[in-house]
Amino acid sequence: MFRCLIVSAASILLICLAITIWLRSPRVGSRLVFLGGTILTMSQPGTVDAMYVEDGVIRLVGSEADVLKAAGGEAEIINLEGATVMPGLIETHTHPIATALTGQAVDVSGFSHNSRTEIMATLKETAGSYTPLGWVTAFGWDPILIDDLDPPNLAELDALSPDRPLFILTQMMHEAYANSAVMEAAGITRDTPDPMGGEFVRDSNGNLTGVIREVNAIKMIVDAMPTPPAGIPDLLVNLQLGKYARHGVTTVGVLGPVGRIEEPLESLRMLGSDQSAPVRLVVYALPDQIGPSETPSVSGRFRLRGVKFWMDGSPFAGGAAWAEPYENTPLVRERLNLGVDHMAKLNYALDEFQERFAEFHRRGFQIAVHVQGERAIDVVLDAVEATLREHPREDHRHRLEHNALITQAQLQRARALGVTVSFFIDHIYFYGDKLPKLIGEKRLERYMPLRTAIEAGHRVTLHTDSPGSPLGLWRAMRTAILRTPRGTDAPVGADQQLTIVEALHAVTSHASWQLGLEDEVGTLEVGKHADLVVLSHNPTTMAVERLTEIEVLSTWIRGQPVDVRPLSERNFRLAWRALTMSMGLD
Repeated sequence: MFRCLIVSAASILLICLAITIWLRSPRVGSRLVFLGGTILTMSQPGTVDAMYVEDGVIRLVGSEADVLKAAGGEAEIINLEGATVMPGLIETHTHPIATALTGQAVDVSGFSHNSRTEIMATLKETAGSYTPLGWVTAFGWDPILIDDLDPPNLAELDALSPDRPLFILTQMMHEAYANSAVMEAAGITRDTPDPMGGEFVRDSNGNLTGVIREVNAIKMIVDAMPTPPAGIPDLLVNLQLGKYARHGVTTVGVLGPVGRIEEPLESLRMLGSDQSAPVRLVVYALPDQIGPSETPSVSGRFRLRGVKFWMDGSPFAGGAAWAEPYENTPLVRERLNLGVDHMAKLNYALDEFQERFAEFHRRGFQIAVHVQGERAIDVVLDAVEATLREHPREDHRHRLEHNALITQAQLQRARALGVTVSFFIDHIYFYGDKLPKLIGEKRLERYMPLRTAIEAGHRVTLHTDSPGSPLGLWRAMRTAILRTPRGTDAPVGADQQLTIVEALHAVTSHASWQLGLEDEVGTLEVGKHADLVVLSHNPTTMAVERLTEIEVLSTWIRGQPVDVRPLSERNFRLAWRALTMSMGLD
């Protein structure tokens, strides 16, 4: 009996040891030589043969002979076996918390459904089944991608889920639909005032319709949602950060930490500061998330770099503040349910925005503003100009985000003011065939004007704004080069196309500069961190149409491979922490 207990205990110990070893993240030595493949430095034309890394910092790039001589005989050789190394990709504008949490919601997107009938069947099935937190939440409603997707009315939503809250968030997250139970849970009544820049849509009698527009109004609903068990959101977000790394991303710009999580900024700080974090995090917090004494951070894997504002909304929900009205097409009038000659409202008046802008400018933050239409861009540039006149600041690099219809004059003015630009180019890939119904053919030709921005002197960057569109900077690069909507081969604004080299700079060297990291990452050159990605193909020599076929073989941060496994040591620790917190043991 005693011998059996000893054998059993030994077996358990061996199993635990095996699990510990299996979970342990991969590590390599402190002195590395990469050779046997192609190295794109993005700091010089062409390629080099080898690279020497010591203590996570690049010491030499050049010929194999020179690198081996500099490294000496004890360096570990990383044989690329014909693969390509380039700087890690940098996603300058994304929402990892929202992406992680919407990933747990019911998928009603145009990527997985083809008709309104299919979506309503999915919602009906979900509304009749068990949901862990009591609410039925869905994500991805998209009347642009799905031709017959008319908006749901309140009676329809109440019929689908009479007793439980039912909340549907659209793909671009600038409009949502909620049943009466949601409104009751959030304390929203017909007398509730609309928040600044948001709207609870009412009918002609002043009754709520269940339609909620823009971020600040949607946030009031999200804040009323049940909170997931302690520790679970952190695990979900870290899993999401691992997905970025699997896509070859080494640095993530978080533009507004939104999502149902108790302390989103502190969660990102905790996750990003860990040396095993799968990506670097550069965060632009919401204004009310930044304390009165907080200042930007300038070192570490986690950095609070700036603050995020929204000046207008989504083109696909009627929220883009164009200089001219939306087109009066059936798509606009019937499916988006917008009025004749619809003109979106701005979220801020100039004096109000300028006051907020100047506050954070004086404190040293980089300010990023969501702008789609020309009127929104004008207000932001007016605020920048007035603020700089009173509070000059060199090299601030304030940001205009998305820039759907930014004009040549606005790009030139932004450049003169030191304002940078980042483009949500996926609009063309996923929605390019529907854009003429929103803005007409004439405006379409200057939609997302990348070439015009470069000619104005800008260092253009690209982003995917996930979960606004799926992760995939290779898809974004391909779209910036070809400018062809999904399923077509006719380019939108062909004179705005980029070259492959320009597209690569947009997600490496230019992106690092926009985030203030150009002295550390973004190129493979002496003195910088060895943040890199190993690829199956050289993107500069393969057909542009096949860019999305490139396989990410490994992702590295500071000379160490990133553990991209979902069941990594870090995720195991976070899962254990969530378990102990739920049991009251933490």
